[in-house]
Order: sequence, then C-alpha cells, then structure tokens
Amino acid sequence: MSHLLDIDLYGPTVLADPLPHYAALRDAGPAVWLPRNKLWAVARHADVKTALRDAETFRSGAGVGANRLINRLSRHTVLNSDGDVHTARRRVLLRSVGPRHLTDVEEPIRERAEALVARLLAAPGFDGVTDFATALPVEVVADLVGLRVDAARLLHWGRTTFDALGPTNRRSLRAAPSGLGLARRTARLSHSDVVPGTWAAAVFAAAEAGDISEREARTMVIDFVVPSLDTTILAAAHLLWCLGTVPGAWEALRADPGLIPAAVVEAVRLASPVRGFTRLVARDTDIDGVRIRAGQRVVLLYAAANRDERAFDRPDEFDLHRARHDQLGWGKGPHTCVGMHLAKLEMTALLRAMVPAVGGVRLGLPTLVVNNVLQGFATLPARFLPNPSLPNPSLPNPSPPNPSLPNPSPPNPSLPVEAP
Repeated sequence: MSHLLDIDLYGPTVLADPLPHYAALRDAGPAVWLPRNKLWAVARHADVKTALRDAETFRSGAGVGANRLINRLSRHTVLNSDGDVHTARRRVLLRSVGPRHLTDVEEPIRERAEALVARLLAAPGFDGVTDFATALPVEVVADLVGLRVDAARLLHWGRTTFDALGPTNRRSLRAAPSGLGLARRTARLSHSDVVPGTWAAAVFAAAEAGDISEREARTMVIDFVVPSLDTTILAAAHLLWCLGTVPGAWEALRADPGLIPAAVVEAVRLASPVRGFTRLVARDTDIDGVRIRAGQRVVLLYAAANRDERAFDRPDEFDLHRARHDQLGWGKGPHTCVGMHLAKLEMTALLRAMVPAVGGVRLGLPTLVVNNVLQGFATLPARFLPNPSLPNPSLPNPSPPNPSLPNPSPPNPSLPVEAP
C-alpha cells in the first residue's frame, strides 16, 4: 500500500503530542493505512466530512471502537446503529436533549453558572478542569439523566468507556472491568430504578409505548451519560485555556458578548475532545482515489480534520472572527452528537456568567488526559481576577502574583504545554 504510516495512533508518543502526527497523516494521503493498528486513518477535513455523511458505506452498527469486545457490548446504543434502527433510537433521545426540549433547563443552568463563577472568583485559585469545566455538566447531567448514581461514578463510567473504545492495548484492558460493570448495571435497569420525569424515565416510557424495546431502553441510558460529560468538560477546559492564553481574546469577548457562540464553536474545533471514532466499510469504496475494501475498518479523525489547513486559515489559532465554522468536533451527518445542544447551552452559560464579573483569567501549566479516544486537559491551574469596574465587598481583592499560576504565552496557545 502506497499510503502507509508506521505509527501507533493510540500509543504514548502520539497521545503526548498528537498534532504533528495528525499533520503527517493529512500529508500522507486522503486515507492512510496504519499497520500497527490494522486500520485506515482518514484525517483530511473534506474526506472525514464526506465519510460521516455517507452512513450507508461507513457503518456504525458494527461498532465505532477499535476492538471487537467493546463493539459487541455497545451494539444496542444509538451510536452503534444504522438506518431505521438508528433513526428510531435517536428520535427517542432527542425528545429529551433536542434544542426545543432544553428550554426548561436554560434558567437553572444560568443560575448554576453564575453561582459557580462567583465561587471561583472568591477563591485564590482553582483547577480549570475539576472546578470550572466539570462542575456544571456533572450537576446538570446527574439531575437530568435521573440515574440513582453518584457523580463520581458517572464520570468514571464516561472516561473508561472512551478508553475502552481503543484497540486492545493496556489502557483498554484496564478500562474493560468498568465497561463490563456498566453493561451489567444497565442490563438490570428498569423504569422503577430511575427518577420519575427524567431523561432515563423518558427512554423507558418510549419502550412501554413500543417505540423501542426494553433492552434498547436499558442500553440507551449510556447514550445520555457518556456523550454528555467528558466531551463538554474537555471542550470547556480548552475554552478557558484559550481565553487565558490568547492575547486579547478575553477582552474582545467582554467587549462584545455577541461573540460568545463563536467562542464556543471555535473552542470545540480546537479541543476536538473525541479524537475520532471508527467505522466499518460496508462496500468497496474510494476515498479521493484510495481504494478501501468492504470489511475493513476506518478511523475518522475529527481532531485532525479540525486542524486541516486545507479547510481552515491558520487552523491552530483561536479566532473569534473565523468566517468558516464547519468544524467536526460534534461530528456530522446522521450521527451528529445528540448532546451538542446541551453542551452549547452549558458553555454559553459559563461565558455569560464570566463576562460581567471576571476581569482576567490567569492560568498555570496544564497536564494532559491520556486516553485512547479522548484528548484534552487533565488539570489546569487557574485564577479569576475580579472585574475592577464592579467593586464587590464580598469578593477579595485580586491576589498578588503567584509563581505557580503564570500567564503562559507558548508558541501555540491552543496547545497544552506539559503532559503528565
């Protein structure tokens, strides 16, 4: 095969510094064979977008992971389905997470975001991942989903599920017990096990109405938990990073809050919390002249596509005025992320709460998540400076400079600067 690259896409070298490898994949061809992973990798924006829209050729029903076990365990989810089955399952989820159905939660999310920002302003420092990016999604999702499970368990399930979607390597094997535990837990779920009036209860109600089977209902609860937490958390943390490291970004956003939607979308593009999912090729096909045979598996790399210089001018920069917002961080086509609208709502609420109250963002050096499928920050030391034009005696004066919280200006401010 002429289009070949000898890298381990899920290995420590790539995970510690992925962007050069994404660039190498884009330059190597429209589809590149990875002999170590026994996968084709598609990394260019136009080709990833085309494949995502062609669900007849690039099938999800046989799983979107890179190993057989996780693909078998998750086959009754919305993510791992095709055609009419996928449409029926997705329709049930959208009754809860579609934009029209989130109207009732907008005000509670706004109030929680304002309370969170006030708490962080009063603190001498905080972690941008645990304290800022995680707090709101965990509170909201735990309440809305309605599983009688503590937030820490939900977070653990989400992150290990993504790790299990990688190939059979050390990380996916470590994640397997958690995945099996989640599968066993959902297999025992019934309508009486969930909080009435919540998203999980709505899925079981759909089963009782005959829209889906009870088995599908039990498994589809995962579709609320897994996509609604880590992806939003990692994107929100990257948003904070951009606002604290890109010169003038926070000042521009405060001066024009109308740029908030652009900031959210741009942060998701740069963060690309899900590096990519695989698809099984259902029939022989060409990807821009590269022949892929039926039965082979392809990984569609959203993270690489979102940094493609063929699609974006200055793709590694955070640009609030970017003319093109055709990013793939939430996917594209029939499998576009169902949690996208909730994520936008939460990240927008955080920014709207920050704009009047926060005068500046100071950040320390982050560490990276090491995960087969997820990418982003594991920790991010941070501090909010109060808005000096809004004196508030209940808030402390700005803290003196703290050497552990520098305001870094690395050569590429959209990238983490230190891995664990």
